Amino acid sequence: LIWTKKWLDRIEGQMVENGIDFDDRHDIIFGDCFDWLSRLSKRGEKFDIVILDPPSTSVGKKKKRWSVKKDMDELVQLACPLVKKGGFLWTSTNCASLSVDKFAQLCLKGFTDSSRVGVLDRVAPMPHDFPSIGPQNVKNLVWRVD
Repeated sequence: LIWTKKWLDRIEGQMVENGIDFDDRHDIIFGDCFDWLSRLSKRGEKFDIVILDPPSTSVGKKKKRWSVKKDMDELVQLACPLVKKGGFLWTSTNCASLSVDKFAQLCLKGFTDSSRVGVLDRVAPMPHDFPSIGPQNVKNLVWRVD
């Protein structure tokens, strides 16, 4: 599920680069993630892993401003029903003004609001080929969901 069209053409190549065949097990959906997360949940869809990597801030089609610093819990809450029991929810942000502790607190609130339990499984480092000058602002928290 992609929020902006500019990333659509990159997905297949990135998967192949990482040794993942782009086949009928994969689908790329463009649209409002809040709408699609709700739709997929109503359909009863379940996944081994759900990746949430939202922009730091955005304005939706209803002109509502969204901010990872204020609203990440809502996104986690909507994604939780889509994760199979024992599956993973990968949460990521590059918001420089959000500490990893505050990011984790927002994620945990989303789990609580969804009535699911998320246990931090790992803090994933940035890949070695990701260029960075100075401190790395990206936070990658991987949660096991029960």
